[in-house]
Amino acid sequence: MKNKIHSGQNKGFLLLCGAITLGILIGAVYATVEPVRNPFLHQYFLPECSGGTIYEVFRNTFLSLGIFTVVSFFIGLSAFGQPAGLLMLIYRGFGIGTAVSSVYLSKGIHGISTVFVLILPECIAIIIISLLAVREIMRFSKSIFMFMISDNSHTEKSFRMYCLEFFVLVIFSFVIAVFATVMNYIFSGLR
Repeated sequence: MKNKIHSGQNKGFLLLCGAITLGILIGAVYATVEPVRNPFLHQYFLPECSGGTIYEVFRNTFLSLGIFTVVSFFIGLSAFGQPAGLLMLIYRGFGIGTAVSSVYLSKGIHGISTVFVLILPECIAIIIISLLAVREIMRFSKSIFMFMISDNSHTEKSFRMYCLEFFVLVIFSFVIAVFATVMNYIFSGLR
């Protein structure tokens, strides 16, 4: 029985990773066709577009992460939140793909240092937060859906625990925004 549960969790995790990878690929291709300057598209992953001051970099990074996390929270409260969660991961990957592709298009081989120092560490942390948020969307949305179609409760966790998990994700978002701000300040020459 445990192997079936573990196998199902692995398939679910692979599905989430596949969604974010698909978004990265779509974003990378999109950036080669159209210059990306809209923050809705690059989601402030692009260092030169994340802000000119320390405050702007922090604000933009935290807002991007915070909005994603809050929207994830509310989508998870829907019985039909699972497809929306996958679309959110594709969107998050799209921002990463456009940012990395834009750096390579504008700087060529010299963009490697910008990607590895300013974009990659932030993206890894943001991917982890995004995967955790969407995983919780999937779980809570499934519980609500199962409750709606059956007579008994299938809730894996309480609403209080769901809220606590997203509160922790917002705190991690704050920490990542501080980290991204410090990295942009220290390595401002790479922008």
